[in-house]
Amino acid sequence: LVNIIKNEEQEYNDEEKRAIKEGKEFLEKCQGIEKMKKMISPDSRVEMKMVHVDGESLGTGIATAVIDASVEELAVFSYHLVTRENKRTMKMYGISQMVEKCINNHSLYYISTRDLGFFLNPREGRSKMTWMKEKDGKVVIDVSDTKDVIEE
Repeated sequence: LVNIIKNEEQEYNDEEKRAIKEGKEFLEKCQGIEKMKKMISPDSRVEMKMVHVDGESLGTGIATAVIDASVEELAVFSYHLVTRENKRTMKMYGISQMVEKCINNHSLYYISTRDLGFFLNPREGRSKMTWMKEKDGKVVIDVSDTKDVIEE
């Protein structure tokens, strides 16, 4: 995937372009909020903040770190969540199942099931992840809830 991000031109449909645009707009909105709550990070090299966007029911976390890697390597690390290492540790976080379903070279579905406790039914999360490399070399990854794979 690193080679694809570096070297291959991608064709995006209107839905993928819209998702990337909305994701960037949401990030800009979050970064524009001056009243951020600093949070304690378990990693001293990561600065964490929490913001609440007006009209949203949830808070949004923003983590910042300096990492010695190419933008393409970081994108691949963030994009592929279903790795052998994650599968070994997912039970610690209540995740009973993780599935990646590839759509194309720049989009995939990420489906997870979490066990929330003895009296609660498992919860399923379904996200669509899309990456896009911009002209300035930045790689934007949008993660959005989806109902596209509800029957899976």
